[in-house]
Amino acid sequence: MKQIILSLTFSGFAFGALAQDATVKQLQKDAGKDVKSAEKDGWKKSGTLVLNLNQGSLSNWAAGGEQNTLGVNGIFNYGINYRKGKNTWDNYFNLALGFQNATSYNKFRKTDDLIDITSKYGYQVAKKWYAAALVNFNSQSLEGFAYTDTVNTKISNFLAPGKLLVSLGMDYRPNADLSVFISPITSRWIFKQDPDFFALDKFGVPAFKKTYNEIGAYLTAKYTKALAKWATYAGRLDLFSNYKRNPQNVDVYCTNLLTMKFNTWLGTTISLDMIYDDDIIQKTQLKEILGIGLTLKL
Repeated sequence: MKQIILSLTFSGFAFGALAQDATVKQLQKDAGKDVKSAEKDGWKKSGTLVLNLNQGSLSNWAAGGEQNTLGVNGIFNYGINYRKGKNTWDNYFNLALGFQNATSYNKFRKTDDLIDITSKYGYQVAKKWYAAALVNFNSQSLEGFAYTDTVNTKISNFLAPGKLLVSLGMDYRPNADLSVFISPITSRWIFKQDPDFFALDKFGVPAFKKTYNEIGAYLTAKYTKALAKWATYAGRLDLFSNYKRNPQNVDVYCTNLLTMKFNTWLGTTISLDMIYDDDIIQKTQLKEILGIGLTLKL
C-alpha cells in the first residue's frame, strides 16, 4: 500500500516538447516570480479555475453506445497564504462539481463533488520546521447515488459524510514546493447529518448518532511543482490512524492534479484520486477525470 501511495503522489510525468506562444511563456515567468517570493513577508494569492465540457452524438452507429451525451465538470483550487517574520498562515480551498446527461437516463447525474478546505498556522522554531495547528473540513455539496438499471440508491449528501479535523503538530517545509505536517494527537469528527441515514451504522458513525469523534495520528503532505513551462503538478497525501478503533487500518486520502496550458484560455487537466477508508467501504476507491476546456490561472 505504501508503495502505491508514494507512486501515485510523487510519480513523475514525461512529456514531449510542445510549441509555446508568448502568452504561455509570460504566464510561466509570472508563476516563477510567485515561487521565488513565497518566503517573503505579506500575502500570496494564487489558484486555478477549470471548466470542462464534453458532448457526443451517435446516429445508426453499429458499435452502439449512448445516442447523446453532455457533460460538464468544474474544478476550483485557490490558496491564500500569509507570512510575517516567523509566522505563517496558509489557507487552501479545493472545490469540484461535475454532471453528465445521457439519452438512456435523460437526467443529469453527478460525476464529481468535493468540498475540501484547510487552514494551517505555523511558527518557525528551526530552519525548516514550524510548530503548527491545522484545521481541515471535507464533504460534498449534493446528494450522491449508486445507479443501477432499475434502482438509484442514495449513498451520500452534504455532511453525510462530512469530516472536521483539528490537529497540533510539526510542519516540515524544506522549500516552497513541499510541506509535510505530522501530528501524534489529532481529533476528527465524522458527521452523518442526513435523516435518511440516521438509523444506519454508516460512515463510521453508529446508528441513531449524527456524529462520531476519533482520536489518532495524522500526516498530510502537499507538493506542487512546475514540471515544464506549460505543465504544473499538484499532489496531496493524507494519512490518519484512529487510536480508538482499528488503528492498523490507516485511512488514506491521495489527490493528484496535472494541469497543462496550451494558451491563455485552453488547457487540459488530468486528476487521479485515491481513497481508502474501511469505515465507508473496505476497498480502495479510485477516481480519474480527463478534461479539456477553459483553464484560467487566478
